[in-house]
Amino acid sequence: MKRISIVFFIIGILFIAGQSVTAESEYKIVHKDKVTEDWEVHVDYPRFEHLESKDLQDTVNFQIVQKLEDTLRDVKRGAGEMMGVPYLYYEETSVFKEKTFYSVVMTSHISRGNRYNSTVTSINFQDDRGGSIKKLKDLVYIDRLNKEVKKALEADPEMYLQEPFAGVRDNTAFYVKDEHLVLVFNKFEVAAGVHGTPEISVPLKGILKEELEKKVPPLPSYTLSTY
Repeated sequence: MKRISIVFFIIGILFIAGQSVTAESEYKIVHKDKVTEDWEVHVDYPRFEHLESKDLQDTVNFQIVQKLEDTLRDVKRGAGEMMGVPYLYYEETSVFKEKTFYSVVMTSHISRGNRYNSTVTSINFQDDRGGSIKKLKDLVYIDRLNKEVKKALEADPEMYLQEPFAGVRDNTAFYVKDEHLVLVFNKFEVAAGVHGTPEISVPLKGILKEELEKKVPPLPSYTLSTY
């Protein structure tokens, strides 16, 4: 009896391990490092390999690489205009998944001498039937979102800048987690630089667009007949 229990225990461990491998195999992390006399680049980014939609997968991977190439081009241009002090460019990426909704949050850290800045970009998409890239305005009512963000800023005056909030940008970075929309702002955008890239979490309930709240109708069920 003890031997049978041990066998089932081992099978259970292997099953859990198999699930972990499957969950992580949707993408792999790619590392890129290059150092020259005028600039230095260290980049980590995901390359998706097993999304449901291959067309969407190609689009997502293209947008990730395009974002990195655009930033690197700006770094090279800046380094060429002012020689002597090299540019340092670090890119870190986090991937969030809420059911079938993915968010790739990419943070660019660029410094030169004592000048340091961080900007955040996100690529968000729904990986299901007819899945596509989602903009902030596709998911939520922007006016309702701005009201909630303004409340959060005013509730913590010691952290956030005491300037009129102009509203979220069309490309403000975000991700979805635990039924909340989490906005990620650039350094200096809504708070002092010491706070880095601050995040503000807003419940999706009340700001989510109605068409996204509708559930996909279930597939019809069939009963097998015996002959």
